[in-house]
Amino acid sequence: MKGRTTAAAAKTDAAYVKRVSSRVAEELARRVETLQRNGHEAADLGDPDELADRMLAAVPAPSPWRDLGPFYSTSGLARVLGGVSRQAIEERRRRRTILALRTADDVWVYPAFQLDERNRVLAGLTQVLDRFHPETPDDEWMVAAFIAAPQPGLDGRSIAEHLRQGGDLAAVLALADERARRWATWA
Repeated sequence: MKGRTTAAAAKTDAAYVKRVSSRVAEELARRVETLQRNGHEAADLGDPDELADRMLAAVPAPSPWRDLGPFYSTSGLARVLGGVSRQAIEERRRRRTILALRTADDVWVYPAFQLDERNRVLAGLTQVLDRFHPETPDDEWMVAAFIAAPQPGLDGRSIAEHLRQGGDLAAVLALADERARRWATWA
């Protein structure tokens, strides 16, 4: 909980949920009003539970891996990236222009830390991923942990934080090259 007391964290989190819920409710009400003015009704948006599920797909899911999560599902990431197709996400995963992790139950998840405030893959992340040539899905978890971990060479910031703040890409690539060389000697 990053140094907050449990009571303070609960209060802060409740306020966060209230603010998000309020914004969603206000905007949904405006859209329903517009639908009604145009001769439609709220039910034209579909089943309420299915609509809520679609909306929540854009919110990363919690993760038991504190430093690596939360994660997006493939469909959630497709929505966040502007409604691209699942096939486009799969292609990006195969080309390694996005960090994808395969879970033990054979599901692909995408760490939210790799996106910037405009829901784009962090500038420079693809070059970092290019430094590693994983042989197994476990290697991707190691790469993700490396990118999310505080780095002494970056004043204690993670590679993701450094890139998000517009930090020097050369420093990040030097760290990634060094780590990739060390891991190659383990093989």
